[in-house]
Amino acid sequence: MKINFKTILIIFLVALLGSGLGTYGVLSLYNGKTDNSTISQDSSVVINEVQYTNMEKSDYTKAIDKAYNTVVEIQCQVQSANSSDYFFFGGGTTTSTSAGSGVIFSKDGYIVTNAHVIEGLVDESTLEVKIFNGETFNGKVIGYDSRSDLAVIKIDANDLPYSSFADSDDLDLGADVIAIGNPLGLGISCSNGIVSALEKEIYINNVYMTVIQTNAAVNAGNSGGGLFDIDGNLVGIVNAKKKSSNYGTTAVEGMAYAIPSNTVVKIINDLIENGYVTDRAALGITVSKGNSYYVIDGVLITGVFENSSAERAGLQVNDIIIGIDDEKISSYADLSKVLDSKSVGDEVIVKVVRNDQEMEFSVTLQATVHE
Repeated sequence: MKINFKTILIIFLVALLGSGLGTYGVLSLYNGKTDNSTISQDSSVVINEVQYTNMEKSDYTKAIDKAYNTVVEIQCQVQSANSSDYFFFGGGTTTSTSAGSGVIFSKDGYIVTNAHVIEGLVDESTLEVKIFNGETFNGKVIGYDSRSDLAVIKIDANDLPYSSFADSDDLDLGADVIAIGNPLGLGISCSNGIVSALEKEIYINNVYMTVIQTNAAVNAGNSGGGLFDIDGNLVGIVNAKKKSSNYGTTAVEGMAYAIPSNTVVKIINDLIENGYVTDRAALGITVSKGNSYYVIDGVLITGVFENSSAERAGLQVNDIIIGIDDEKISSYADLSKVLDSKSVGDEVIVKVVRNDQEMEFSVTLQATVHE
Protein backbone atom coordinates (compact mmCIF):
# COMPACT_ATOMS: atom_id res chain seq x y z
CA MET A 1 0.00 0.00 0.00
CA LYS A 2 1.28 3.38 -0.92
CA ILE A 3 1.24 6.05 1.75
CA ASN A 4 0.61 9.50 0.45
CA PHE A 5 2.94 12.03 2.04
CA LYS A 6 0.24 14.70 2.07
CA THR A 7 -2.13 12.36 3.89
CA ILE A 8 0.46 11.67 6.62
CA LEU A 9 1.15 15.38 7.04
CA ILE A 10 -2.56 16.17 7.41
CA ILE A 11 -3.04 13.40 10.03
CA PHE A 12 -0.01 14.68 11.98
CA LEU A 13 -1.24 18.28 11.99
CA VAL A 14 -4.74 17.26 13.08
CA ALA A 15 -3.33 15.19 15.96
CA LEU A 16 -1.05 18.04 17.02
CA LEU A 17 -3.92 20.54 16.96
CA GLY A 18 -6.15 18.23 19.02
CA SER A 19 -3.43 17.73 21.62
CA GLY A 20 -2.92 21.50 21.97
CA LEU A 21 -6.61 22.20 22.41
CA GLY A 22 -6.87 19.47 25.07
CA THR A 23 -3.92 20.88 27.01
CA TYR A 24 -5.36 24.42 26.85
CA GLY A 25 -8.69 23.16 28.14
CA VAL A 26 -7.10 21.34 31.08
CA LEU A 27 -4.98 24.37 32.04
CA SER A 28 -7.95 26.69 31.75
CA LEU A 29 -10.01 24.43 34.03
CA TYR A 30 -7.16 24.22 36.54
CA ASN A 31 -6.93 28.01 36.72
CA GLY A 32 -10.68 28.22 37.22
CA LYS A 33 -11.24 29.98 33.89
CA THR A 34 -12.47 29.25 30.41
CA ASP A 35 -12.57 31.54 27.45
CA ASN A 36 -15.42 33.54 28.94
CA SER A 37 -13.95 33.41 32.55
CA THR A 38 -16.69 31.20 34.00
CA ILE A 39 -16.81 27.62 35.15
CA SER A 40 -19.73 25.32 35.50
CA GLN A 41 -19.77 23.40 38.84
CA ASP A 42 -21.54 20.27 39.80
CA SER A 43 -24.47 21.24 42.02
CA SER A 44 -23.49 18.58 44.57
CA VAL A 45 -20.16 20.29 45.37
CA VAL A 46 -20.17 22.98 48.11
CA ILE A 47 -17.14 25.22 48.58
CA ASN A 48 -16.57 27.36 51.72
CA GLU A 49 -20.21 27.38 52.73
CA VAL A 50 -20.86 28.12 56.46
CA GLN A 51 -24.19 27.45 58.09
CA TYR A 52 -25.01 29.56 61.19
CA THR A 53 -27.48 28.35 63.79
CA ASN A 54 -28.71 29.64 67.17
CA MET A 55 -26.53 27.65 69.58
CA GLU A 56 -27.86 26.69 73.01
CA LYS A 57 -26.27 28.38 76.04
CA SER A 58 -23.44 26.51 77.73
CA ASP A 59 -23.63 25.28 81.32
CA TYR A 60 -21.28 28.09 82.34
CA THR A 61 -23.50 30.71 80.71
CA LYS A 62 -26.60 29.33 82.42
CA ALA A 63 -24.86 29.31 85.82
CA ILE A 64 -23.63 32.88 85.40
CA ASP A 65 -27.08 34.02 84.28
CA LYS A 66 -28.45 32.68 87.55
CA ALA A 67 -25.72 33.92 89.91
CA TYR A 68 -24.30 37.12 88.43
CA ASN A 69 -26.90 39.61 89.67
CA THR A 70 -26.69 38.27 93.24
CA VAL A 71 -23.10 39.53 93.68
CA VAL A 72 -22.50 43.12 94.84
CA GLU A 73 -19.62 45.56 95.13
CA ILE A 74 -18.75 46.78 98.65
CA GLN A 75 -16.69 49.83 99.54
CA CYS A 76 -16.04 51.40 102.95
CA GLN A 77 -13.54 53.38 105.00
CA VAL A 78 -11.61 51.30 107.54
CA GLN A 79 -9.03 52.10 110.18
CA SER A 80 -6.11 49.84 111.01
CA ALA A 81 -3.15 49.98 113.35
CA ASN A 82 0.21 50.84 111.82
CA SER A 83 2.84 48.14 112.18
CA SER A 84 6.60 48.30 111.90
CA ASP A 85 6.47 44.89 110.21
CA TYR A 86 5.08 46.57 107.11
CA PHE A 87 5.41 50.11 105.79
CA PHE A 88 4.94 52.20 108.90
CA PHE A 89 7.20 52.78 111.89
CA GLY A 90 5.90 53.07 115.42
CA GLY A 91 2.26 53.09 116.46
CA GLY A 92 -0.79 55.00 115.38
CA THR A 93 -3.55 54.23 112.91
CA THR A 94 -4.25 54.84 109.26
CA THR A 95 -7.54 55.17 107.37
CA SER A 96 -7.95 53.57 103.97
CA THR A 97 -10.62 52.44 101.52
CA SER A 98 -11.58 48.78 101.60
CA ALA A 99 -13.07 47.39 98.37
CA GLY A 100 -14.61 43.94 98.30
CA SER A 101 -17.59 41.87 97.26
CA GLY A 102 -20.71 40.37 98.77
CA VAL A 103 -23.50 37.94 97.92
CA ILE A 104 -27.20 38.72 98.40
CA PHE A 105 -28.93 35.78 100.11
CA SER A 106 -32.42 37.18 100.71
CA LYS A 107 -34.74 39.27 98.58
CA ASP A 108 -35.02 41.90 101.34
CA GLY A 109 -31.35 42.84 101.22
CA TYR A 110 -29.29 40.60 103.52
CA ILE A 111 -25.74 40.22 102.19
CA VAL A 112 -22.87 37.96 103.28
CA THR A 113 -19.28 39.14 102.91
CA ASN A 114 -15.93 38.65 104.65
CA ALA A 115 -15.35 40.10 108.09
CA HIS A 116 -11.99 41.45 106.93
CA VAL A 117 -13.73 43.58 104.28
CA ILE A 118 -15.53 45.66 106.94
CA GLU A 119 -13.35 45.11 110.02
CA GLY A 120 -12.18 48.44 111.43
CA LEU A 121 -15.11 50.26 109.82
CA VAL A 122 -14.73 53.97 110.54
CA ASP A 123 -18.46 54.69 110.32
CA GLU A 124 -21.46 52.92 108.78
CA SER A 125 -22.10 56.04 106.69
CA THR A 126 -19.01 55.09 104.64
CA LEU A 127 -20.33 51.58 103.89
CA GLU A 128 -21.61 51.56 100.29
CA VAL A 129 -23.11 48.65 98.39
CA LYS A 130 -23.58 48.73 94.61
CA ILE A 131 -25.99 46.17 93.13
CA PHE A 132 -26.25 44.73 89.62
CA ASN A 133 -28.16 47.65 88.09
CA GLY A 134 -25.70 50.29 89.34
CA GLU A 135 -27.87 51.45 92.25
CA THR A 136 -25.89 52.27 95.39
CA PHE A 137 -27.18 51.76 98.93
CA ASN A 138 -25.85 52.51 102.39
CA GLY A 139 -25.12 49.27 104.25
CA LYS A 140 -25.80 48.42 107.89
CA VAL A 141 -23.62 45.90 109.76
CA ILE A 142 -25.78 43.16 111.29
CA GLY A 143 -22.85 41.25 112.77
CA TYR A 144 -19.42 39.84 111.99
CA ASP A 145 -17.20 37.02 113.18
CA SER A 146 -13.43 37.28 112.83
CA ARG A 147 -12.83 33.58 113.54
CA SER A 148 -14.82 32.45 110.51
CA ASP A 149 -14.07 35.66 108.53
CA LEU A 150 -17.77 36.16 107.81
CA ALA A 151 -20.05 39.16 108.16
CA VAL A 152 -23.65 40.05 107.39
CA ILE A 153 -24.71 43.49 106.22
CA LYS A 154 -28.11 44.72 105.08
CA ILE A 155 -29.36 47.25 102.59
CA ASP A 156 -32.81 48.83 102.49
CA ALA A 157 -34.14 47.22 99.30
CA ASN A 158 -36.75 44.65 98.30
CA ASP A 159 -37.39 42.07 95.57
CA LEU A 160 -33.67 41.61 94.97
CA PRO A 161 -32.20 38.63 93.11
CA TYR A 162 -30.60 36.35 95.69
CA SER A 163 -28.38 33.31 95.74
CA SER A 164 -29.41 29.80 96.71
CA PHE A 165 -26.98 27.72 98.79
CA ALA A 166 -25.67 24.34 97.69
CA ASP A 167 -24.58 21.64 100.15
CA SER A 168 -20.79 22.03 100.20
CA ASP A 169 -20.45 18.51 101.65
CA ASP A 170 -21.67 17.18 98.28
CA LEU A 171 -18.97 19.03 96.35
CA ASP A 172 -16.63 16.76 94.38
CA LEU A 173 -12.92 17.18 93.78
CA GLY A 174 -12.48 18.46 90.23
CA ALA A 175 -16.00 19.89 89.98
CA ASP A 176 -16.45 22.99 87.79
CA VAL A 177 -16.85 26.23 89.75
CA ILE A 178 -17.23 29.92 88.94
CA ALA A 179 -15.87 32.83 91.01
CA ILE A 180 -17.89 36.05 90.74
CA GLY A 181 -16.69 39.19 92.48
CA ASN A 182 -15.20 42.67 92.30
CA PRO A 183 -11.49 42.09 91.56
CA LEU A 184 -9.28 45.14 92.11
CA GLY A 185 -12.44 47.19 92.68
CA LEU A 186 -13.03 47.34 88.92
CA GLY A 187 -16.57 45.95 88.93
CA ILE A 188 -18.21 42.54 88.91
CA SER A 189 -16.64 39.89 86.68
CA CYS A 190 -16.40 36.10 86.42
CA SER A 191 -13.68 33.47 86.23
CA ASN A 192 -13.93 29.71 86.08
CA GLY A 193 -11.95 26.79 87.43
CA ILE A 194 -12.30 23.54 89.32
CA VAL A 195 -12.31 22.44 92.94
CA SER A 196 -8.60 21.79 93.56
CA ALA A 197 -8.90 20.55 97.15
CA LEU A 198 -11.61 19.89 99.72
CA GLU A 199 -11.31 20.52 103.48
CA LYS A 200 -8.01 22.35 103.01
CA GLU A 201 -6.61 23.75 106.25
CA ILE A 202 -4.98 27.17 105.95
CA TYR A 203 -3.61 29.64 108.48
CA ILE A 204 -4.89 33.17 107.96
CA ASN A 205 -5.46 36.22 110.19
CA ASN A 206 -4.16 34.34 113.23
CA VAL A 207 -6.58 31.44 112.89
CA TYR A 208 -6.74 28.07 111.18
CA MET A 209 -9.60 27.68 108.70
CA THR A 210 -10.96 24.72 106.75
CA VAL A 211 -11.73 25.88 103.22
CA ILE A 212 -12.30 24.91 99.59
CA GLN A 213 -9.33 25.42 97.27
CA THR A 214 -9.89 26.41 93.63
CA ASN A 215 -7.77 27.42 90.64
CA ALA A 216 -10.37 29.98 89.52
CA ALA A 217 -8.67 33.37 89.13
CA VAL A 218 -9.30 35.74 92.05
CA ASN A 219 -7.61 38.96 93.15
CA ALA A 220 -7.86 41.60 95.85
CA GLY A 221 -11.48 42.75 95.81
CA ASN A 222 -12.88 39.25 95.24
CA SER A 223 -13.05 38.88 99.03
CA GLY A 224 -16.65 38.26 100.06
CA GLY A 225 -17.68 37.27 96.55
CA GLY A 226 -19.22 33.97 95.58
CA LEU A 227 -17.88 30.62 94.45
CA PHE A 228 -20.70 28.96 92.52
CA ASP A 229 -21.23 25.48 91.17
CA ILE A 230 -22.15 24.71 87.57
CA ASP A 231 -25.84 25.03 88.49
CA GLY A 232 -25.31 28.59 89.70
CA ASN A 233 -25.71 27.76 93.40
CA LEU A 234 -23.38 29.14 96.07
CA VAL A 235 -20.81 26.64 97.35
CA GLY A 236 -18.48 29.08 99.10
CA ILE A 237 -17.50 32.65 99.94
CA VAL A 238 -14.10 33.62 98.49
CA ASN A 239 -11.81 34.93 101.21
CA ALA A 240 -8.13 34.40 100.43
CA LYS A 241 -5.41 33.86 97.88
CA LYS A 242 -2.06 32.19 98.47
CA LYS A 243 1.08 34.32 98.69
CA SER A 244 4.52 33.02 97.88
CA SER A 245 6.61 32.18 100.93
CA ASN A 246 9.73 32.98 98.92
CA TYR A 247 8.70 36.35 97.54
CA GLY A 248 6.73 38.00 100.34
CA THR A 249 3.64 39.64 98.88
CA THR A 250 3.87 37.99 95.46
CA ALA A 251 0.53 36.30 94.76
CA VAL A 252 0.42 32.70 93.60
CA GLU A 253 -1.92 32.11 90.68
CA GLY A 254 -4.31 29.19 90.77
CA MET A 255 -4.45 28.88 94.58
CA ALA A 256 -7.54 30.63 95.90
CA TYR A 257 -9.72 29.70 98.87
CA ALA A 258 -13.40 29.91 99.82
CA ILE A 259 -15.33 29.31 103.05
CA PRO A 260 -17.68 26.33 102.46
CA SER A 261 -21.38 27.17 102.13
CA ASN A 262 -22.39 24.89 105.01
CA THR A 263 -20.14 26.90 107.33
CA VAL A 264 -21.52 30.13 105.85
CA VAL A 265 -25.16 29.16 106.50
CA LYS A 266 -24.49 28.28 110.12
CA ILE A 267 -22.58 31.49 110.88
CA ILE A 268 -24.88 33.95 109.08
CA ASN A 269 -27.99 32.54 110.76
CA ASP A 270 -26.34 33.14 114.14
CA LEU A 271 -25.22 36.63 113.15
CA ILE A 272 -28.73 37.59 112.04
CA GLU A 273 -30.39 36.24 115.18
CA ASN A 274 -27.82 37.33 117.75
CA GLY A 275 -25.18 39.54 116.14
CA TYR A 276 -22.49 37.03 117.09
CA VAL A 277 -21.80 33.26 117.11
CA THR A 278 -23.49 31.73 120.15
CA ASP A 279 -22.62 28.04 120.29
CA ARG A 280 -18.86 28.33 119.93
CA ALA A 281 -16.92 26.94 122.88
CA ALA A 282 -15.05 29.65 124.78
CA LEU A 283 -13.10 30.19 127.99
CA GLY A 284 -14.74 33.52 128.81
CA ILE A 285 -11.63 35.64 128.28
CA THR A 286 -10.10 38.09 125.82
CA VAL A 287 -6.56 37.51 124.62
CA SER A 288 -3.85 39.17 122.57
CA LYS A 289 -3.96 37.82 119.02
CA GLY A 290 -0.27 38.45 118.34
CA ASN A 291 3.02 37.80 120.08
CA SER A 292 4.77 40.70 121.80
CA TYR A 293 8.12 41.59 123.26
CA TYR A 294 6.94 40.19 126.60
CA VAL A 295 5.17 37.07 125.32
CA ILE A 296 7.03 35.11 122.66
CA ASP A 297 5.54 31.66 123.24
CA GLY A 298 1.94 31.40 124.48
CA VAL A 299 -1.19 33.57 124.57
CA LEU A 300 -1.57 36.53 126.91
CA ILE A 301 -4.92 36.92 128.71
CA THR A 302 -5.96 40.57 128.42
CA GLY A 303 -9.40 40.32 130.02
CA VAL A 304 -11.60 37.97 132.04
CA PHE A 305 -15.38 38.30 131.72
CA GLU A 306 -17.35 38.72 134.91
CA ASN A 307 -19.14 35.54 136.05
CA SER A 308 -17.43 33.58 133.27
CA SER A 309 -16.06 30.04 133.52
CA ALA A 310 -12.54 31.49 133.44
CA GLU A 311 -13.24 33.78 136.41
CA ARG A 312 -14.79 30.97 138.43
CA ALA A 313 -11.81 28.73 137.64
CA GLY A 314 -9.33 31.39 138.79
CA LEU A 315 -7.73 32.60 135.53
CA GLN A 316 -6.43 36.18 135.69
CA VAL A 317 -5.37 39.02 133.39
CA ASN A 318 -1.69 38.71 132.37
CA ASP A 319 -1.72 34.92 132.72
CA ILE A 320 0.01 33.34 129.71
CA ILE A 321 -1.78 30.27 128.32
CA ILE A 322 0.76 27.65 127.25
CA GLY A 323 -1.44 24.56 126.95
CA ILE A 324 -4.94 23.09 126.93
CA ASP A 325 -5.18 19.43 127.91
CA ASP A 326 -2.36 17.72 125.98
CA GLU A 327 -2.10 20.42 123.30
CA LYS A 328 0.69 22.99 123.39
CA ILE A 329 -0.50 26.57 122.88
CA SER A 330 2.11 28.81 121.24
CA SER A 331 -0.14 31.30 119.46
CA TYR A 332 -3.68 32.57 119.12
CA ALA A 333 -4.05 30.25 116.12
CA ASP A 334 -3.25 27.25 118.34
CA LEU A 335 -5.79 28.40 120.92
CA SER A 336 -8.51 28.91 118.30
CA LYS A 337 -7.89 25.53 116.74
CA VAL A 338 -8.16 23.69 120.06
CA LEU A 339 -11.33 25.53 121.09
CA ASP A 340 -12.89 24.89 117.68
CA SER A 341 -12.48 21.16 118.32
CA LYS A 342 -14.35 21.40 121.65
CA SER A 343 -18.02 21.79 122.55
CA VAL A 344 -19.83 23.96 125.04
CA GLY A 345 -19.83 22.11 128.40
CA ASP A 346 -16.51 20.31 127.86
CA GLU A 347 -14.10 20.47 130.77
CA VAL A 348 -10.49 21.28 129.88
CA ILE A 349 -7.26 21.74 131.77
CA VAL A 350 -5.75 25.16 131.01
CA LYS A 351 -2.02 25.47 131.66
CA VAL A 352 -0.71 28.99 132.28
CA VAL A 353 2.42 30.80 133.36
CA ARG A 354 1.86 33.31 136.18
CA ASN A 355 4.77 35.16 137.75
CA ASP A 356 7.20 32.69 136.15
CA GLN A 357 5.37 29.71 137.65
CA GLU A 358 3.37 27.12 135.73
CA MET A 359 -0.15 26.55 137.01
CA GLU A 360 -3.17 24.46 135.91
CA PHE A 361 -6.88 25.31 136.07
CA SER A 362 -9.94 23.21 135.28
CA VAL A 363 -12.34 25.23 133.14
CA THR A 364 -15.77 24.24 131.85
CA LEU A 365 -16.14 25.71 128.38
CA GLN A 366 -19.05 28.10 127.89
CA ALA A 367 -20.79 29.60 124.91
CA THR A 368 -19.04 32.59 123.37
CA VAL A 369 -19.52 35.78 125.35
CA HIS A 370 -20.39 38.64 123.00
CA GLU A 371 -17.71 41.29 123.16
